[in-house]
Amino acid sequence: MLTKRELQVMSLLCSGLKDRAIANTLGLSVRTVQNHLSRIYLKYRAQNRTQAISKFLNNYGKFALDIISGENNEEDNTSLEWGQIYSLIR
Repeated sequence: MLTKRELQVMSLLCSGLKDRAIANTLGLSVRTVQNHLSRIYLKYRAQNRTQAISKFLNNYGKFALDIISGENNEEDNTSLEWGQIYSLIR
């Protein structure tokens, strides 16, 4: 399970941002972002960004796409779970 910060980093990574842009967006150093990415890779047993993103999308399914796009579908029966995930990255 990813931490709140790891979810933030992952959502920005999935949006196509590089380490420096992620760091600037979250107010972190590039090294801190790289440390978060290393832990994400370990948790997902991923060797690179592409594998991490793929496993993230597989793990969170529709919610991952909502996290990345910033959308919240209140009509969906899973909106409570979405709300919990969405609040983690805000």
